[in-house]
Amino acid sequence: MLKPKSNALRVVEATLVKITKIKKPVSKFVIHIVELWLGMNCRYVFSNMERWRKMTEKSYRNAFKKFFEWFSFNFELVKQHGGKEIIAVFDPSYIKKSGTKTYGLGMFWSGVRQKALKGLEIGCLAFVDVAVCTALHGEAVQTPSPKTLKQQDKTLVHHYVAIIKKRIDEIKSLTKYLAVDGYFMKKEFIQPLVKQGLHIITKARSDANLMYMYKGKQKGGKGRPKLYEGKINIKQIDKRRLPCIYSTEQMKVYAAPVYCVLLRQIVMAAFIYYGHKEMPEIIICTDTTIEAMKMCKYYGLRFHIEFLIRDAKQHAGLEDCQARDEQKLDTHFNIAMTVVSVAKVAYHLSKPKKQRGAFSMADIKMLYMNRLITDRIFSNLALDLSCRKICLTARLVKRIYNQSLNFGRICT
Repeated sequence: MLKPKSNALRVVEATLVKITKIKKPVSKFVIHIVELWLGMNCRYVFSNMERWRKMTEKSYRNAFKKFFEWFSFNFELVKQHGGKEIIAVFDPSYIKKSGTKTYGLGMFWSGVRQKALKGLEIGCLAFVDVAVCTALHGEAVQTPSPKTLKQQDKTLVHHYVAIIKKRIDEIKSLTKYLAVDGYFMKKEFIQPLVKQGLHIITKARSDANLMYMYKGKQKGGKGRPKLYEGKINIKQIDKRRLPCIYSTEQMKVYAAPVYCVLLRQIVMAAFIYYGHKEMPEIIICTDTTIEAMKMCKYYGLRFHIEFLIRDAKQHAGLEDCQARDEQKLDTHFNIAMTVVSVAKVAYHLSKPKKQRGAFSMADIKMLYMNRLITDRIFSNLALDLSCRKICLTARLVKRIYNQSLNFGRICT
């Protein structure tokens, strides 16, 4: 049966063409696994993959052992379908995992449970399209176990910096800003990346040591000119030195360049008051030329990586992998995250802005599950969608095929 190509298949093929030095068998497997991943409606383990498609369990295991540059694929996807204004975002995510022999197994922080749990962790690098407010996957890198990091004389922060440094040239070709949450307000994280030419947007602590910039008249004579004047009292900021740049009933924003003692440099800082709260949230950026409201917007967009990870966990089996090998785990994590990005590009970003609704990964998975089942039934019945001998029959077959694809979907 000659079946029409799906939107996701067209997106994957167009992206693979842009990647140089990719072998044909590898390209065919990537296309195959993305369609399978979108259509499976069960746990994403090798035995289930065999049940849903014609390859054997052993074939899938062997394929997952082979290295594929997923970052190159996702980077091309972002370049082709991302907008003009893009920011990079980074966030680690806890992955549930039992057993004792899995690579990287250890105690990692779970944001959901608000405590350290036994399992795995991945560092997720993504890119957010500012215009459409959505994140596309870049790369997922597994965090070594705390024991392994200690043997290498490294910390978690050193590992996170290494992930971003490895892709620094590609990131800088798209944006000069990296948005991260308040955990990364550390000089060990920020300073190495600033030296590489990347500006960091993050959230400062409520007791951050910040100082006002001195704008008065300088005294004559010897000595260094006066640069800073007094520590900022977070509970009662001086609103003459920190002008109000935005004001509504729900929110007020005071912003200006200040000196950060921790980083030993001048940063742009925004003090955001929500409602009647007395203590502000403090957003900072190492680029002092950035507009304060744009900085706040960029930090708010950082949260879209959480939606990307959520969809991968709920609908793409991010936590389902039963493999214990480092390379198989890496392949599984990146396929799960990449499939969500491909679905966004194929069925969300491809629509005109006025016609876009909320992105629903569940709805797209329903479409592809229907497609897998329908293709199998039509193939067994020898029904050909390309038949032109009997026009009436051809139209009937195509109508039945399309009705089968849209069965149970929200958006048809």
